[in-house]
Amino acid sequence: MGDLVALVTGGSRGIGRAISRKLAEAGMTVAVNYRSDQASAAELVEAIARDGGAASAHQADVRSPAGISALARQIEGAYGHIDVLVNNVGEFSLSAVAATSDQHWHDVLDSNLGSAFHACKAVLPGMRRRGFGRIVNIGLSPVYQVRGAPNLAPYAIAKTGVVILTRSLAVEEAARGITVNCVSPGLIDNGFLPPEQERWMRKRVPSGRLGRPSEVADAVEFLVSERAGYVSGANLAVSGAWDWEDRPTYHDGEVTDLFEGRAS
Repeated sequence: MGDLVALVTGGSRGIGRAISRKLAEAGMTVAVNYRSDQASAAELVEAIARDGGAASAHQADVRSPAGISALARQIEGAYGHIDVLVNNVGEFSLSAVAATSDQHWHDVLDSNLGSAFHACKAVLPGMRRRGFGRIVNIGLSPVYQVRGAPNLAPYAIAKTGVVILTRSLAVEEAARGITVNCVSPGLIDNGFLPPEQERWMRKRVPSGRLGRPSEVADAVEFLVSERAGYVSGANLAVSGAWDWEDRPTYHDGEVTDLFEGRAS
């Protein structure tokens, strides 16, 4: 896969960072997108280079259609093509419907669903010309796809939309040599969880532990590899068999959300 160029949105931190490193290890040239944390992106590019890989950092706000279009043009100008797109950007947010402002609603949808939609549109012309492309969207644990949960409506709606986008685009582009898949992480240890929250989360996972960003990256690398050439339209859960959340508990008329916040 040494001649492939991969764009990873939000690729400098967390799961995106692990994906960027994994694709570089697989021999791809990785375009690491970041919005504001230039230092983390630069450090990652240097780390990949030290390990013998190739990467570059690219600033863009991919919530904006103009931003993602300019980013795609910049990368195609530098490398000639984009073969792999990983739509990793997505603002996580807990907000009860009654407390969600119109602006916040649009921000969450733009960050999670809008960014993926516009990024796919930006790279498709080039992929179609070459008759090859690999797109992986990062979704949400099946626990919250099309299931009601307190304080998750904007985020879950956006991420469920990503799954529908994945399946629709997979059908539309299958005959053109372009595969489109989704990876839906469960509870992942980002290294910054308070001990109490980590214990709470671990108890809900049948495997008894949280996932690692590297395990999400492994799934992404598989889906963009030759080994998955006939896999398209899939939604791969990386969740330790976590597929059902306990019913929320109610206290004095208030419902407790999945992270033990409260919304009346």
